[in-house]
Amino acid sequence: MSAPPPGSASDKPIAAAVRDSKAQKTPRAKKVFTDDDLDANTGPLPKLKMDGIDNTDQIVAEIGNYRKTHTAQETEQALHDWYDEYDSQLAAAIQDNINRQVLMQENQRNGYELCQQGGDYEKCAKRQMSEAVGARNDQSSMMRNNALIHRLQNSLMKVRNGLFQYNLQCKWFKIRTTNNIDSL
Repeated sequence: MSAPPPGSASDKPIAAAVRDSKAQKTPRAKKVFTDDDLDANTGPLPKLKMDGIDNTDQIVAEIGNYRKTHTAQETEQALHDWYDEYDSQLAAAIQDNINRQVLMQENQRNGYELCQQGGDYEKCAKRQMSEAVGARNDQSSMMRNNALIHRLQNSLMKVRNGLFQYNLQCKWFKIRTTNNIDSL
């Protein structure tokens, strides 16, 4: 079978299909969603600012405003959802620091024991240098975690204390500490 010559009747349906497909534009999105849009839809309470000026007074005020137009259960649920987000961030930062500290201690102990057993001075020196670089990187990460931990703990304490002006007492609103005692 040979292809039909150009301009024949079989080309017209293809050409018409191409024309029709160009005419039928698919609708495009009217809005491109960004991280800011996603953050805006996470709940009625403002996000904690992790950098710059503390915004806990604004958050406490918004809790009071929300309470005026919602039931006690709705207010507590909104507050609990807000709290859960920051409590999980706090728990993750604390756990990351604990894991890094344990790993650094294990590396130092294992490195010392291997150097004692191995007898290869050059290999031992390289390992110690590598461990020192890793320890500096871990220390840097731990410092960032500590700054986050401090910011979260202080902000959560301020918000919890601010709840008393609205007679909101949430027994579940506890603040983690670095030694895992759950109530500052």
